[in-house]
Amino acid sequence: MDTEIKYAVNATNRDAQYDDRAKRLLGNKIILAHILVKTVDAFYGMNPKDVVSYIEGEPFISVVPVEPGLTNEAMSRTDSALSE
Repeated sequence: MDTEIKYAVNATNRDAQYDDRAKRLLGNKIILAHILVKTVDAFYGMNPKDVVSYIEGEPFISVVPVEPGLTNEAMSRTDSALSE
């Protein structure tokens, strides 16, 4: 395999790993709550522990397609659990 292609594939794989880790990090409600109290006027100045209760449900991480036309496709909890 061409060295240039090899480096491109490895870089893409590494970026995908960082992307997945960032999504999982932001999927933690307490971390998201810390971001909300610093950036959203409605939560500004609140205790992040209190904001967690306002974040509803569990996040879908890497299970909802983002391609045009598929983003709003209905997905049940059972479907999301099977895909992880």
